[in-house]
Amino acid sequence: MAGFTIMELLIATVVFGVVLLVVTTAILQFTRVYYKGITESNVQETARTIVDSISQSIQFSGGVVTETSSSITPGSSYAFCIGDRQYSYQVGHQLTDGTPTTTQKPHALVHTPVAGCTSSTPAQNLSSAAVTGREMLAPSMRLARMEISSRGDNLYEIRVKIVYGDDDLLDNPTTADAKCKNIRAGTQFCAVSDITTTVVKRVE
Repeated sequence: MAGFTIMELLIATVVFGVVLLVVTTAILQFTRVYYKGITESNVQETARTIVDSISQSIQFSGGVVTETSSSITPGSSYAFCIGDRQYSYQVGHQLTDGTPTTTQKPHALVHTPVAGCTSSTPAQNLSSAAVTGREMLAPSMRLARMEISSRGDNLYEIRVKIVYGDDDLLDNPTTADAKCKNIRAGTQFCAVSDITTTVVKRVE
């Protein structure tokens, strides 16, 4: 009974190896695309949630609406008020749930009730792990831009920009112009969501 020759076995092994390599590469690429899509979706959802929260507060909570500062230092804490709600925030530094590095902070955007909140109400120190209120960003995200500005006649413009990714994946990571580098290799991901909307204050 005739069997396979060594040459036939070698050819079969090579063909099987090539097929296995192609399948493995396809699976890895699919996995990468899937997780990148999940990352982008989470960043967009976070930005939309923040904008919706601020918009609803401006429209229906009543009270004073204070504008954000036009001069921002990355990593410093700032705040704005909408009625009896204070939003403490810092831009340019990545949120971490571990021990912060020089470009990371334990908090990025914290929403908390503050009775009688005004422009002179001090922001919470977001460099401290001990703050009151709810953190609105997820780990590895950063607030690149937070702008609340009055357009007159009870009209306010809101602009929020959220960036996901480590510093080495970004151009200008600590500024409002932060954006993803054109990096395709590796398993780390970067995503940006920049949303601008205008709302009318309906309750005084």
